[in-house]
Amino acid sequence: MRSTWRWSFCILIGMCLCLMLFGCATQQQKKNMIPKRLSTQKKEEITKQDYQIFNASGQPTTLKTIVDQMERVDVVLLGESHNDFVAHYIQEKLLKKSNDRYWQDASSKNRRPIVLSMEMFARDVQMILDEYLLDIINEKHFLACARPWPNYLRDYHALVKYAKTHNIKVIAANAPRRYIHRVAQAGESALNDLSNTAKTWIAPLPCQGPSDQMKEQFHLLQRHILHAHKDISDQAFFLSAQNLWDVTMAHSISEELINSNPLVIHLAGNYHTQYRIGIPEHLVHYRPKVRMMIICIIQNTQFPNFDPLLKDCGDFIIITDPKKR
Repeated sequence: MRSTWRWSFCILIGMCLCLMLFGCATQQQKKNMIPKRLSTQKKEEITKQDYQIFNASGQPTTLKTIVDQMERVDVVLLGESHNDFVAHYIQEKLLKKSNDRYWQDASSKNRRPIVLSMEMFARDVQMILDEYLLDIINEKHFLACARPWPNYLRDYHALVKYAKTHNIKVIAANAPRRYIHRVAQAGESALNDLSNTAKTWIAPLPCQGPSDQMKEQFHLLQRHILHAHKDISDQAFFLSAQNLWDVTMAHSISEELINSNPLVIHLAGNYHTQYRIGIPEHLVHYRPKVRMMIICIIQNTQFPNFDPLLKDCGDFIIITDPKKR
C-alpha cells in the first residue's frame, strides 16, 4: 500500500501546478492576450540522453515497447508537466510512432484511427479547431480564436501540425475555463444556470464527484494550498472545479470511443492521471470496460536513475532531465 506521505507529495506537486496554470490563464484573459504574445521561445536540441524510460516497477524499457503495448488498449493517458519541453518532444515521437504502427503501416483489416485528445483546448473551440484542421481557416485565425495556451507555439504546435498533415482527428477535451472559475467560486450547482448549448461544453450534469481517494489527498493538502493561494477562499469548491476538469476530459474521451476501434491518445497534466486518480476514475464510470495505459512523463532530480517514489504512478514512467528548461 502506498504511504500517505508519498501520495501527498505527488498530489501536492500536481495541485500547485494546476493552481499556477489556473492563475496564469486568468491573467491571460484579463490582459486579453493576442497571438503575437504567444511564447515562441526556441527549444534546445533534445537527444536520447535527456530522458530515461521505465516500466511501472522501475525496470528500463523503450518507446518501441510502449507503442507495441498500445495494441492492447483503447486509451493512452499521456501525462506531462506543462513546461517540460522534453516531455513534448516525447509526446510527438509517440504520436508519430503510433500513427505509423496502427494506421500508416498497418494492413487494412488491422488499421486503427489515431485520435489526439488535448487538455489544452476547451470543448467550445472544437469547431474552430476542426476548421483549422480542414483548412477552412488559416493558422492566424485559429490562434486568434481558439484561446491556445501561452506555450502553444513552443510545446504543442508541432503535435497539432502533425495531426493536421496526417488527417488525425484532434479533440478539444477540456471544460471552458470560465466555467471552471464559476465552480471554484460558487460550486457545481452554479452550472445549472448555463444554457443548454453551454452545457454541451462540460460533462453531463450532475457530474460524478471526486473519489474518496481524491478527497482524502486533497484535504491533507488544504493548508499548503491555502497558504500558497489565499485568494481561493473555499477549498471544497476548488475541489469541485478540479473535478469538473477531470470529468469533462473523461467524458470527451468516452464520447470518442463510440466510434470504430480508435486509439485515443490524451494529453493532460500528470496530476489528472497518475496513480489512476482523476480522469481514469471518471473514464471507467463512463466506459466500465475501457482499457487504459497511463504514461507519466516527469522531470525528476534523480535523473537519469529511477526514483523509487514514482513506482506504479503509471504503466510507464519516463524521467526527463530537470536541467532542460
